[in-house]
Amino acid sequence: MVAVELIGGLGNQMFQFATARALALSRNEKLLLDQHLFADYELHSYGLDHFNIESVFLEKEKTIFEPLSLTRKVKAILLQKNIYHLYTEKDLTYNEKLFEFSHKNIFLKGYFQSEKYFIQFEDQLRKDFEIKSPLKKETTGLLKIIEAENSVSLHIRRGDYVSNPSANAIHGTCDLNYYHRAIEVIKEKIENPIFFIFSDDIDWAKENLKLENTTYFVDFNDASTNYEDLKLMSTCKHNIIANSSFSWWGAWLNANKSKTVIAPLRWFKTDIHNSKDIIPESWMKI
Repeated sequence: MVAVELIGGLGNQMFQFATARALALSRNEKLLLDQHLFADYELHSYGLDHFNIESVFLEKEKTIFEPLSLTRKVKAILLQKNIYHLYTEKDLTYNEKLFEFSHKNIFLKGYFQSEKYFIQFEDQLRKDFEIKSPLKKETTGLLKIIEAENSVSLHIRRGDYVSNPSANAIHGTCDLNYYHRAIEVIKEKIENPIFFIFSDDIDWAKENLKLENTTYFVDFNDASTNYEDLKLMSTCKHNIIANSSFSWWGAWLNANKSKTVIAPLRWFKTDIHNSKDIIPESWMKI
């Protein structure tokens, strides 16, 4: 079996699921999701239940990790516990050796923020990440406009990147200069682009981002319906993303074969983390 510990916002959960799903498919094994950390996690909730996935959850009380002495292993078997080999991600760079592990049961801990872990199962994951929850009328109405226009999603990530000093020190935010440069690139490449603005601080976006082109500020979703924003972003024909796993997935799920995706050259404010494997090669970094 393959099990994965889930934590973080929706984008992080999707990376964790996608990597574990790919590993389970490559091994032809069952996938279990461990959501126990959300019991004491104030920032975000488990969000994968809105997708077209089979959520089979790990029973934590029946789980134990190697290495075990022979005595403890026998006791665990008698108590019908599942024995897992723990794989903890060392850093944010892609590790191809993950798929070489031959242990019977493996438990994943990490963020796994690279499509290299799961790109070979792209078609299946696109099916897995289809939204099954009903969409509100505002979303379905805006989808029709997005589908009819040269639509460009633009995501501004603020939230705890601004309010939390620790998060700000690591992530920082993309400044207005980045967005203006990205918009100019889009206007050079795309005829009459229509911009759809998404943000966890939409009032700030309305006040600070003034565009000449037709612009829609998507202000009818919140944390409980963020999957609807993901649907809207991924339906846009092109994407300008923030240094955010959430808008990363909005762009990745965009099925337009000729899409232009613009991402920030600097993913982290700090140099501690190596982000070289996060942005797909076909995306433009500025």
